[in-house]
Amino acid sequence: MIFRSFRPLPYGYFVKLDEYIRRIMAEGPSRTRIRDSFSLKQRNPDSYTWAAGSYIDLFIAAAVTQVLFGISLYWILFVDTTLVTDRLPGGATLDASNLPMLAIGMLAGVGWMMAIALGIGFDITPLNFKAAPFDESLISIVAALNIGGQALIMVGIISGDLQLFRNLGLMGVTLLGMQLIILGPLTVKLVRGRAQSKDNLGPWSYGAGVGLPIIGVMSMMVWLLAESEQFVELYWTILIDSFWGMLAFGTILGHFQSRLGWKLMKPERMHMAFKGFIALCILHICLVYANQTGYIVDDRVNATFSLPILWIFFVSRPDRIWKNFRSGRKCSNQMLSAYCWLLVTALVGLYEGLYHGEQTGMFYARFMLLLGVSTQALTAAGDWLHDDHKHKPVEERKEPWFNLIAMSLAMVGVVYLFLGSTVEGLSLPAIETVTLLTVAMLIVVYLEYLLWMLRETLFGYSEWHRIPMFYADVDSQEGDDPYEIGETESE
Repeated sequence: MIFRSFRPLPYGYFVKLDEYIRRIMAEGPSRTRIRDSFSLKQRNPDSYTWAAGSYIDLFIAAAVTQVLFGISLYWILFVDTTLVTDRLPGGATLDASNLPMLAIGMLAGVGWMMAIALGIGFDITPLNFKAAPFDESLISIVAALNIGGQALIMVGIISGDLQLFRNLGLMGVTLLGMQLIILGPLTVKLVRGRAQSKDNLGPWSYGAGVGLPIIGVMSMMVWLLAESEQFVELYWTILIDSFWGMLAFGTILGHFQSRLGWKLMKPERMHMAFKGFIALCILHICLVYANQTGYIVDDRVNATFSLPILWIFFVSRPDRIWKNFRSGRKCSNQMLSAYCWLLVTALVGLYEGLYHGEQTGMFYARFMLLLGVSTQALTAAGDWLHDDHKHKPVEERKEPWFNLIAMSLAMVGVVYLFLGSTVEGLSLPAIETVTLLTVAMLIVVYLEYLLWMLRETLFGYSEWHRIPMFYADVDSQEGDDPYEIGETESE
């Protein structure tokens, strides 16, 4: 069977290729169709890192850079605090300019987390939308921009030099922004062809992709406008509260609804859920921005952070998810953990927004949404996608318990720090120790993911298949198979 594994191509393959060429030539194909038809045949079939979207490259990049992210977070908090204590003209500290927080937030939200998300998207989007596979050069450019941008920001953080940090950070965020901007035309093309999509998630499957160019442009602008509290807050509400909330839930919903086939929502309810989420996000963005600009003086509008999260949590029918789970149906426990932390994050955001949103900048709730929910959802999705490519039966899949427990402990630490810093009259001991342990648990999570990725790429490639198991029944009729397989791979 063609491309069943990464072994030398059999003679039968060239016979099929010759038959395919004769067929399309007999139909009088256009130059574009011939070029697209040969795009796969020009790849090196023995290259393990070549896949539908070369997700392995981006996963490895994310695995390495997220460890460096953990080190950078530790560096800022415990090793060299000059980035948050050095004085600027007028007596203000660098912390007041938002640059350290922007650096950490971008390393995660536009850096290594985005690499995982794009890796998954590059891999399954052609199959979902029945489109031609992405060009390998595009994926290489995205990976290079992602790694280069993160590296520049990290070097600036550990340099200890204020001006160097500013300059390297500007160059770094420019590269991170460009990786998303260049995907704009491709996203528009896919959205226009969504009618052919085989995915049953509706707008949840492409909604986050529409926002990629917007996130890219705003990421470059916010570093230059870091002194503007209004623009920085607008950036956080769009990047974390809205974009990552959408992408995290879309990933969770895709696992339960699409991958596992659990009937959580009907198609019309799917569109209603998406429209409701977008409406609540726009409401949240407008109210918070109005508060920042002085049109609304009540800081409690920050609590609207929780509205979109509560909406997607309950509209996705948690009762059905738990019913399927209790009945013994197999799912990713890490994905289920991400779904459960959605509710905890919403409750933390509700309290923080009502009573301390202006003082904390919604730091704790956003931290939990970004690293506690979104990271777990992406890691679980990547884990299952890789097992799908290995055609590993669902019943034989192992759970990353070490990673799951470490992340849960880190989020418990965040909740502890949140209670200790915001609840009046509550004096919790060992705050600094808990902070250190929380960061340590995050680094442990990142190291575990790195080791898993290295183990899979170094020793697991012989079991790898080009078409993931879930998509092995892709329609192979003429004109409907974006990979020109000609045959289907059985599950």
